[in-house]
Order: sequence, then structure tokens, then C-alpha cells
Amino acid sequence: MSSTQPPNGNPDATRATPEASIKRTPEGAGTDATIGRFRDAVQSLKDAAASAESPAESPADSADRTVPPLKSVVAEQFVLVDSHGERRATLSLDGDGGPSLTLSDAAGRARAAVRLGVDGAPSVVLYDTIGRRRVEVALKAGGAAGLGLYDETGEGRAELVVSGSGTPGLSLFGPNGKRLARLPTGRER
Repeated sequence: MSSTQPPNGNPDATRATPEASIKRTPEGAGTDATIGRFRDAVQSLKDAAASAESPAESPADSADRTVPPLKSVVAEQFVLVDSHGERRATLSLDGDGGPSLTLSDAAGRARAAVRLGVDGAPSVVLYDTIGRRRVEVALKAGGAAGLGLYDETGEGRAELVVSGSGTPGLSLFGPNGKRLARLPTGRER
């Protein structure tokens, strides 16, 4: 009977307990002994690697290691949080399906947003410390460009527009939304 053949004649019995056959095989004799030495060498490498890692290793230390970049990440939303778990940036789709990047302050309040409408029209919005829109810059699908300025209540107060054909316009609004001034005036157009 061979040293790799178990006494009951079942070859699977040796595979189920390779350690048993390794212990019965003299040092240096056969494949089982080589596998055993290899297994011991792998374990000693694992032990050495585990002892080399310091338990005080910070996440910043591990981030300094070279890691190959991912080729692609697919998701409906990406959220960037700070070390305290506060949301600092969100990349997502708006309700209408357009992509949006929102940047937040340390308290998690949105302070700036870059959006692209479903029609392809981009805009940038800046918010005050309580979340009200104060400045908006936008391009319309027809080629018009605009700048809107808003007061502390979120009411539009000034609008500068250049139409798709290049005609400029400036409008100023009062607290009730009534237009106070407009350039060019209706007579100059």
C-alpha cells in the first residue's frame, strides 16, 4: 500500500485530512511533506506581516500606500463625509434627472451647487449660511446667459442677462418683486 493511499482504500480520505498524512510522512519524503513545509512557510509570512503592522496605524497611513485606481464605479449617488460623518459633498441626480454636485459646510448645510438640467443647461448656485439662494449663474439651452442676485429672504433683486443673440439686459427689483429699473428700457430695444 502506498503512503498516499489510506488504509480503507478511499483516496478522498487523504484529501480530507492532509495534516494527518503529513505528520506520518518523514521529513523530505514525498509531496505531502513539501506541501506541509510550504504551508508552514506561508503561515510564518502571515505571522510576520501581522506583527509588522502597528495597531496605531492611522487611516492616513494606509491611504499613502499605492493602490491601483478603480476603472469604474457605478452608483446613483456619491456622498463625501468628513471625519465626523458630516455630509460635505453629494454627487447625485436631481428630481428631473439632471446631474448635481452639492458642496456643504462643516455643519452639513448646502453652500454651493453645480447643476446640469435635463436640457443640458448648466447653473451654479451659491447659498447663504441658512440655505437660501443668494447668487445664481446660469446658461439657458437657447444660449442666454444670466446672473441673479437674491436678498437675505431669497427674493430676486437684480438680474443681468445676455440673450442668445447678444442683447444685454439689467433689471432691478424691489422687496415686493416689482421691477424698479430696467436697462435697456423698452424704448431702446
